[in-house]
Amino acid sequence: MIFSNPLYLLLAIPALAWAFWSARFMHGMPRGRRKSALAIRTIVILLVVLALAGLQSVRPNSGVSTVFVLDRSASMQTAQTVATEQFVSKALEGRGTNDSAGLIVLGKYPVIDTETGHLRSLGQIYASAEPSSTDIAAAIRLASATFPEGSAKRIVLLSDGNETTGDAAEAAQAAAAAGIEIDVVPPARAPGARNEVVVQTVDAPGEITKGQPFELHVVAQATGHASGTLHIDRDGAPVAAVPVSLSPGSNVLTVGQTVGAPGFYRYRATLDVDNDTDTRNNTGIAFANVRGRPRILLVEGKKGSGAALEGAIKLHDLDITRTGIEGLPTCPEQLQNYDSLILSDYPAQGLTNAQMTMIAAAVRDSGMGFGMVGGENSFLPGGYYETPIADVLPVDMNIRQRKVFPSTCIEIIVDASGSMGMMEDGVEKIKIAATAAASMVRMMSPNDLVGVAGSTDDIAFVAPIQKAIDKDGIAAQCGRLAVGGGGIYIEPSLEFADRTMTPVNAKVKHLILLADGDDCDTQEGALALAHKMVGKGMTVSVIAIGSGKDINFLKSLAAVGKGYFYLADHANQLQRLVTQDTSVMSRSAIEEGAFLPKVDPTDQVLHGIDLPSMPALYGYDLTSDRPLARTPMRTAKDDPLLAYWQYGLGTSIAFTSDAQPKWARPWLSWRDFDALWSQAIRMTLRQSSSDRIQMSVRRVGSKGQLDVAAFDPSGNPINGLTAKVSVTGPNGRAQTVAIEQTGPGRYGGTFDADQTGGYVLTAAQSIGTSSKPQVTRAGFAVAYPPEYQSIGTNTALLSDIAATTHGLALSRPIQAFRPAVHPGESVQDLWPLLVLAATLLFLFDIAVRRLAFSFADITGWIRSGAGAMIGKRGARQNAPQAATIAKLKTVRDKSRVPISTGAPPATAQRFETSTPPTSDETAAASSGDAPDQATPADKPRSAAMQTQQRLLEIKRKQRK
Repeated sequence: MIFSNPLYLLLAIPALAWAFWSARFMHGMPRGRRKSALAIRTIVILLVVLALAGLQSVRPNSGVSTVFVLDRSASMQTAQTVATEQFVSKALEGRGTNDSAGLIVLGKYPVIDTETGHLRSLGQIYASAEPSSTDIAAAIRLASATFPEGSAKRIVLLSDGNETTGDAAEAAQAAAAAGIEIDVVPPARAPGARNEVVVQTVDAPGEITKGQPFELHVVAQATGHASGTLHIDRDGAPVAAVPVSLSPGSNVLTVGQTVGAPGFYRYRATLDVDNDTDTRNNTGIAFANVRGRPRILLVEGKKGSGAALEGAIKLHDLDITRTGIEGLPTCPEQLQNYDSLILSDYPAQGLTNAQMTMIAAAVRDSGMGFGMVGGENSFLPGGYYETPIADVLPVDMNIRQRKVFPSTCIEIIVDASGSMGMMEDGVEKIKIAATAAASMVRMMSPNDLVGVAGSTDDIAFVAPIQKAIDKDGIAAQCGRLAVGGGGIYIEPSLEFADRTMTPVNAKVKHLILLADGDDCDTQEGALALAHKMVGKGMTVSVIAIGSGKDINFLKSLAAVGKGYFYLADHANQLQRLVTQDTSVMSRSAIEEGAFLPKVDPTDQVLHGIDLPSMPALYGYDLTSDRPLARTPMRTAKDDPLLAYWQYGLGTSIAFTSDAQPKWARPWLSWRDFDALWSQAIRMTLRQSSSDRIQMSVRRVGSKGQLDVAAFDPSGNPINGLTAKVSVTGPNGRAQTVAIEQTGPGRYGGTFDADQTGGYVLTAAQSIGTSSKPQVTRAGFAVAYPPEYQSIGTNTALLSDIAATTHGLALSRPIQAFRPAVHPGESVQDLWPLLVLAATLLFLFDIAVRRLAFSFADITGWIRSGAGAMIGKRGARQNAPQAATIAKLKTVRDKSRVPISTGAPPATAQRFETSTPPTSDETAAASSGDAPDQATPADKPRSAAMQTQQRLLEIKRKQRK
């Protein structure tokens, strides 16, 4: 027995002293009961003190609990996996009577297949683990938490030891401290196994100048002699094919390269060798940044809409590429080819959410410039409201909150049929539609009217038509949209909208119909009803969710309704399309009419421009000011026309009119058109790279190891560097790397690199008084999961784990349940039992002190209780016989009473209680009506009354 908190034992002294002192106040009890009460109270106090002191029982462990950890990562060959399962199956056959076992499957995350104590034989393994990584440390921690008490603890690790995440050595130390042995079973190399070749790294210079020769260094690991061909491609185009011969171990292959044009290039090296076990690890990727003239990417929404802008920029020695949707980058490293990205009249529908996030991250974290030129498909009309691009822009598109527009009523009827219950990107389509409706509500002004309804077998509002004052409340109502039955009923939906919007007093009345492009019911009469609604001043737009057989009908419905038709290939486009249609149809997104811009001649973007000769413009997209942005050009109504600001490391610019004949026809022939645009675009360009910072990256497991060297122009190391380093991963999301100084001018840091694809690293440093920091870029890529990089078995790690925990490298399965060298002891808390016993004894203590009974009473109660139980059982068994006997006894009693009309026989007795006489009885006695002599029954009653009177007298005296 041991105590976890022995100091609490000191409480026994004052507690027992109080118990004996309180016994002085136990009055009115016999001596025996007082001693019994004191003894019980003393025991209760001792039990409570022992519970507080943490009384524990200690006993030696019996048997062995073994948890088998099976490695199911990609580095394990199929034959090795089968061999480990056979090992576990044979080990379980030698399990002792007191032994228990469990099973955990190991991969990127460990998963319990069978809890410890329930594994009797190895059948089918149902647990599955992600094979792209190996976390041995997590498996050790999970196994350590599954052991039961009362037996020795052992983990049997059946793995090649090639961990990619975690720290298995540290986890083994923690297991050793807990008395857990870890045995290891290294998998044997399959007989006749083929050779294995792995491309470990591909290195290229971080930055080079145009036309400068450089070398690519490819490091390949081989388990034996091999020959083949090394293929090199640049941005997907083959540039070299070199025959190679590999020796066992590490091989360094060198390929010379020269690039004649500036850009951020991706080089991929692929080894093609004979008799290779796994070809998934035969590829490596590196990046090279070739300096030259700044490069600009101009993406136009309609073909030719950016031609005038392209011509103006080319006149000022800037390298510009004009393209449509087909030339828009889809991964972060492609964006690094350009120093600025310009969208000209380009709709948000042409961008995915991933592309928008990627562009915003490139501007914020790598210093790329960004610009948006207006038009009918840009800004609010283009559907950019509440998108990542809207955050980058120096203008605000939430205009209805700041301006006065004609009163508007917009109603959305959403398809709530069963197809809307399907999942897209982990979210129900109906929930995406509800989010889109909520975004529409938030962009309305408080004087606007909005309503949201769902169309299934029953068309009903979830948010009745109301003013957009409580936007959060209405958005919450939109969240009540739920899937029902049937499809969307077109004609009843139009009737519902016509009936609910007709009495509304608003200048603009608009219906947005979200319909399944392949499941539209009751189309008859819908076109005629839409034409009738137009006659009442209403408009109808249609957003088709997915393509299908009803697309042509929905297009006709939008045309008859004088609205717009939109096709959403994915439900995640709904938000952009709803806000885009709302801004256009509410006539609040575009301002048309000739005006002369108002300019600030002191701003740097207008330096050298002949401002008096600036011609008029004929329209623009409505936006609002941002507090930190500069606005050197405004419209006649003081709305932003040209604005720019710093967004992270990059500069963003917005021109709300267009650069094509629709709104800017006079500008196209203006002599300073090209000068203005070249100066505006130059403001957005990424700052030239700093020669003072050099970065290199290498992969270590699932991490990227960053090395930074900083020197001044004289070559002296820079200490105390304050540069900010950010990493943009394949998903477009950025993470900041914390760097620490490791030597003079040397710094290092790590970041997560567990995703396959390219990573762009940017180090920004402020130089002098410049407000825009210079940046240094570097590329890093994960060509395949780190699990595929492993060759052979990491015997060093496995041996270290076994040695740390006093385990063995098992060669025979029966050793898995061998007796432990140090079986240890099991400790069990006894305080729950002590508290329970104290509680029961406390109740008995109360009974002893409050209730007067003797030992004879207790035995009598037990005897009577037992008799009652027996009687009840007999009554249930002999109920018919008992009824017959009762009748016979009644007849017998009647036969014993003599037939007489006189006094009852002398043997008759009168039974009365010992209740004191009532007032009537007392009065009768005083008047002489009472009998002269008391009956035999009255004598015990008088004795009881006298006893009661004496007790009352004693009680009165005690009270006095």
